[in-house]
Amino acid sequence: MLLRSLKIASVGLAIASCSATLQAKELVFNSFFPPSHFIYPVITKWTEDVAAATDGRVTFEIPSGSLASPPQQLSMVKAGTADLAIMANIFVQKQVPTLNFSSLPFLVNDAEAASVSSWKTYEKFLAEKQPFKRQGVELLSVFNFSGGYLYGLEEEPIQTLEELKSKRLWALPGYSAENLKNLDISPVTGPAVKIGEVVSKGVVDAYYGITVETVTDFKAAPYTKNVVLFPFGSTSTSFSLFINNRTWSRISDTDKAIITKLSGEAFARKVGIAAKEASSVALTQMELAGTKVVASSPELYSDLKKAAEPLFTSFIQSANDSEVDGRAMLDYFKAEYDKEINQ
Repeated sequence: MLLRSLKIASVGLAIASCSATLQAKELVFNSFFPPSHFIYPVITKWTEDVAAATDGRVTFEIPSGSLASPPQQLSMVKAGTADLAIMANIFVQKQVPTLNFSSLPFLVNDAEAASVSSWKTYEKFLAEKQPFKRQGVELLSVFNFSGGYLYGLEEEPIQTLEELKSKRLWALPGYSAENLKNLDISPVTGPAVKIGEVVSKGVVDAYYGITVETVTDFKAAPYTKNVVLFPFGSTSTSFSLFINNRTWSRISDTDKAIITKLSGEAFARKVGIAAKEASSVALTQMELAGTKVVASSPELYSDLKKAAEPLFTSFIQSANDSEVDGRAMLDYFKAEYDKEINQ
């Protein structure tokens, strides 16, 4: 009788354990992007799609305000303050040096092509190495925003290296700032979300490296007199979507497969399409508001590209040190990017 009772109890525990795995899990998806940002509807649609595809077993809450600053998203998710987040890869360049390949200068001018190509390159060269495992998270997708440009707060657009060097400059941290430093320029740096505060105070004459929609979204447009466009963006900020490892381990294999399918390339393409549209709309808005939009002089573009060459050399060496063929990785990314553009 005792043995039978123990067997029944054992079966009950197994059923309870299975139920615990399948029961609804409301995960905290932190976003430092405000609801007005173009990526926010993409995030919310993804959470709705996951919830529907898992029959409500995995659901999400998006806090009304960010639970951490943009550079602290990874450490926040690792600590379990939130289950998922998105972070610019410039903030993990030291921890995961191979991940920021698509943000190197003057590679990208189409966010959709860049996003899809970034994911494919990640899968081919980095996925098996699981570069985020040591950081306590599971990577779900990588993607890119549109290319960054040069913006002036004075009437005349900057068109020569001499003019650029004479200005007080702000630059996006990472490759954009390093690009300028290679020209013996020391820019002010900081998160893109703060650009409106920087330009409104008049502490700089120009800023470099962010996308056009970032200018409008973060309230820098009213102070911007001109936009200098490049054939390819000065950088294309790449981002990662990731989930806490402990949270991921508690999700059933069935639901993991569903989340994986809805992430990766699918999520990357949706963000890329939204980014491309947002940049186009923002540029039109700025032109209609009287902002002068001009092409960079060939000389300035050439000088900036030349100053970027050491960044490619450094990246390739860093990738090789991580047992990744850096040159092959960049060549593959550019080939996939060209395929996407020419489809």
